[in-house]
Amino acid sequence: MRVLLSLRAAAALIALTVIAALAAPAAAAPPRAPASFERGAITRRPYVVMIDNHPNAYPQTGLNEASVVFEALAEAGITRFMAVYVPGASPDVPSIGPVRSARLYFVRWAMGMRGMYIHAGGAPDALKRAREAQELIDVDALVRSGGAYFTRIRTRKAPHNLYTSTARLDQAAVRFGNAEINDPEQGFLIKAEAPPEQRPAGQELGYYFIYRQDSVGWTYDPAGNIYLRLRRGKPAVDGATGQQLRASNVIVIEVQERPIPGDTKGRIQQDVVGSGPGFLFQDGVAQDITWRKESEAAPLRFYLGDGSEAAMNPGQVWIAAIPKLSNLTVK
Repeated sequence: MRVLLSLRAAAALIALTVIAALAAPAAAAPPRAPASFERGAITRRPYVVMIDNHPNAYPQTGLNEASVVFEALAEAGITRFMAVYVPGASPDVPSIGPVRSARLYFVRWAMGMRGMYIHAGGAPDALKRAREAQELIDVDALVRSGGAYFTRIRTRKAPHNLYTSTARLDQAAVRFGNAEINDPEQGFLIKAEAPPEQRPAGQELGYYFIYRQDSVGWTYDPAGNIYLRLRRGKPAVDGATGQQLRASNVIVIEVQERPIPGDTKGRIQQDVVGSGPGFLFQDGVAQDITWRKESEAAPLRFYLGDGSEAAMNPGQVWIAAIPKLSNLTVK
């Protein structure tokens, strides 16, 4: 009996020790640089995930680990994100979301990346194109074939509570097959970062989509050669780590948008096939660029004033598609 009590006491002590260790504040680990979306290094279909940006969805999780993030209008002035992860290169991301619905222009960007397109329902034209596109594997959380790779959390209300992970998306890739790609043109050119002595002391940029009060900002940090994201003037953070979102390259492009006639939900269309002006922010410097996407299936490319293709710094590329470049300010 004494031996049994001793074992129980030891087990209780171990349990208390574990609980105390879990409860103790851990030293904040430095943020990891996301894997680069590097041309010639992508051999598996990227995971291209639609992520909610409704106020009830903030803070999101997993954006900090994405190789590329697209930011564009959905409707009613609210934006949506599309986060891109590179299997085999991106770190394991245990929580990505909240996952939201598809829009046709996001589908077209995903087609150019040969992605596995991850979403929860969507506009009718987007759903049709995602199902039919030869360039994509369509994984919809709201249909039986895709539902197993998502979960809803209890701490948020639907529809802002649907999440996935890279582990679940790995399972989806096995389930749907055709995950390998052989496209040497996929990805961005990557260059060396500017050395510290060539970096300016600071740079700030801000933009809005429809409403000035719903602004986005980025502050350049020369020590890390990164841009730190602001949301309505305050640090935008990851919901899992609490760390401020950061990007090595910030691209702001002008993309024309217009309402879809007769759409009862006020959805819009955006002209993402074609070309237009923009700015590339990297190494604390702003450069005029032109974006080009020659067809639905073509990749999105960026070109400098001399006609050469722009190369990215290693790490995350954040692409914001705003209706007018006059909505952008740079200091």
